[in-house]
Order: sequence, then C-alpha cells, then structure tokens
Amino acid sequence: MKKLLNFFGVIALVAGFATSCKEEENKDDENDHQKKLVKVVDNIFTYEFNYDNDGRCVSLYSYINEKEELYYKGIHKYDGNTIRIESYYTKNAKDPNITTVTLNSKGYLESREFLSGKFKYEYDDQGHLIAEYHHNTDGSVDTIKYEWENGNLVKKYDDMYVFFYKYTNSNYSSPIENKSRFHFFDPYSSFDGFYDFLLGEPCKNILVSLYETVVSNGSGGSVEWDDLDAEEELPYQWVLDKDGYPVKMQYENGSVQRRELYWE
Repeated sequence: MKKLLNFFGVIALVAGFATSCKEEENKDDENDHQKKLVKVVDNIFTYEFNYDNDGRCVSLYSYINEKEELYYKGIHKYDGNTIRIESYYTKNAKDPNITTVTLNSKGYLESREFLSGKFKYEYDDQGHLIAEYHHNTDGSVDTIKYEWENGNLVKKYDDMYVFFYKYTNSNYSSPIENKSRFHFFDPYSSFDGFYDFLLGEPCKNILVSLYETVVSNGSGGSVEWDDLDAEEELPYQWVLDKDGYPVKMQYENGSVQRRELYWE
C-alpha cells in the first residue's frame, strides 16, 4: 500500500512596436511553458528522467546517493498507445523485467501488465482516477478506491488502509495551486514519477496534510476524517520556485524525510 504543454507563439514606424509586442508574447509563452520533472533527490535515492523531442519520458534512472551506484534503469519504448518498459534492477543485469503499459484515448494509464499480474485503472468523467484493480496470478483481485472533492483527491482506501488528504492546515491557510500537474498520492512511497504523470487529471492543489490509518477488513470505505484524531495528521512543508513549482518537500515520520525536485 505504501507505497507532479508547451505553448510557443509594416515597416519602419511600427517596427519598434512590433518588436516590443513580440518580446511580451515570448515572456507570456515562457510563463505558460509546462516544465518537466528531470531529477528528484530524496534521503536515499536520486532519480533522473530523460525525454524525447515529443516530451515523452524515454528513460528513468535511480542511484543510491551515498555510493552513487546505479540502482534501477527503466527504458520506455513507445508504439501508439502502448509503452514497453524494460526494467533493470542491478547494474550488471542483462535481461530486463518487462512491463507492458496501455494508455486510453486520452493518454491516461489504462493498464500495466507484468509477470506478477495486471493492474487496471478506472477514471470518472472529469478524468480523475477512481479505482485500481490488481489482478493477481492466483486469480484474486485487490481493489483500491479514490474519492475526489472540488478537483482534489480526499480519500484513498482498500480493505485495510485509508489515506486522507488535505490541502489546507495550520501552516497553509490557503490551498497551493498544483502548477506542476504532478500527482502526490503516496508521499511515503519510493518515487515513481513516470506513472504519476499518466494517472489521469491531477489534483488542483498540492497536498499539505496526510493521515493514514489501518482498519478492519471491509471497513475502509466507511471510515471518515471526522473519525480520526487530528493530532495524527502528517504535515508537509513545501518550497516553490518563482513559477510555483515544488522544489523542496519535507515531512517527519519518525525521522525527517526530504525530497528535492528539479524541473526544466
């Protein structure tokens, strides 16, 4: 369970005016440019993302920070709405693990298929992720549900765990706009930014408080925020760049966890 659009747009007396207008247009285009996540550094790993000329992530590398040792290499090969991901989990691995990713007509993640099973994803009319179905090799299916309000994810649950998400708290009285269009569903988990950008429409705002609880089997969907103790909230602290993109995140869960995000 433990497991953010590029818009590039007579004669002597008007030449100065035209040049001035062009400079203003270029400035607006720069402001509208959707940055891409190129690197993430957390307490243990560094993750690097590489893109092709079409803006598609074609490779993902992760390194162990202290040893600067390659930990994971993912190569992404595109064919229409299908992505073949070749994953190498050791530096000298020659035979990759293969994951086949299928996208729907809107470019959202529809399924992931690998040796241990197949994941399928369901979205609502607004393009928000509302369910994951994990089809296991023994025939069983594990389901994760998502609930949204006002363009933000507020609850994620299965039969055992419930996550609650909040976008204001004592440190952030007003919601922070999610200009990065990145999903912050599982700040606990190891970082997997490639999939996060494919999971439908992102939250309108950036997560600032999270609560996780373990519940008895079958009751995950019935637990509400008001049932929980507010002092158990896990708050997040953010630093944004001049364009409003998150560049630093910190939370404490027994120890201080930090992430630095780099955008281009």
